[in-house]
Amino acid sequence: MNMQRYEDQDTRITLGQTGLDSTDFIPPRVKVVQQMSKEATADENPAKMGDLVNTLTGENYGPKLRFIPLMPFKQRVFLSRAERRDKVEAALGVPLSEGDGLKCRSLDMLTGIGEPGIECFACPLSKWDGGTPPLCTETYNVAAMTELGDLIILSFSKSSAKVGKRMFSVLRMRREKPWTRVFELSTAKTSNDKGTYAVPDVKITTDETPPELLAVALEWGHQLAGGPIDVSPAVDDEEADTGPAPF
Repeated sequence: MNMQRYEDQDTRITLGQTGLDSTDFIPPRVKVVQQMSKEATADENPAKMGDLVNTLTGENYGPKLRFIPLMPFKQRVFLSRAERRDKVEAALGVPLSEGDGLKCRSLDMLTGIGEPGIECFACPLSKWDGGTPPLCTETYNVAAMTELGDLIILSFSKSSAKVGKRMFSVLRMRREKPWTRVFELSTAKTSNDKGTYAVPDVKITTDETPPELLAVALEWGHQLAGGPIDVSPAVDDEEADTGPAPF
C-alpha cells in the first residue's frame, strides 16, 4: 500500500464498506476516569481515578497506555448543559431548543451541524472571552492504535487542550511518519480549589514501531478513508466543567 496515498487522505472512515457514514460508527474513545466518573462508581470492577478506559469496549488500560499515532484531526462540539444555558442564550441572542446534550458539532472546523449550525468563524460560541475557553469546545483528536493493533481515538479539549496542541506540534515537526514511533499516554493527579482530578500527558518514546505493526497502521490508514470520524461525546462523558474534560 502506498504511504503517500494514505497521507493525502482526509480524516474519513469506511471500515471496508462504502455504505457506511459517521453515524454508523461509534469511535473507540479513550477517556480519563475522574472521581465521579461512572467507571469509578460502578458496582463491579470500578476503575480508579486516573485510569484510561476505552468508552466503546470498556477496556481499562490503567494509568499508562502506549500507542502508535495514525492521524490528527480537529473538531468542534457544543454540548448544552442546564447550568450554562443562560450564558449560551445570551451569547446567541436567541433561546435554545428544549433539552440538554449535543446541540451542534463541526466535523471540519468550518461549519456547524445542528443548533446554531452556522459557519464557525461567525459563531459567538466559538469565541474566547479573555482567558475563558469558547462555549463550543475545540477538540484535538488523534486516531491511533494500541500495541495490539486496535484502533483508538484520543481526544483533548478544555484544560487538556494544551496537551493536544503539543502532540499535534510533535507530529507535525517530526521528519518521520507519525506511525513509525511509539508514544505513551499517562495521567497524574492534581488539585485546585474545585477538587482533585486526573490530568493527561503524552510523550514520545525512543521505541520504533515493530514492522508487523507498521503494516497494521497502513491498513488502518486505508480503512480511515470513507466518512468523517464523529467523536462527539455524550453529556455524561463531559463530567468535568470542574476540571479537564476527559478523553
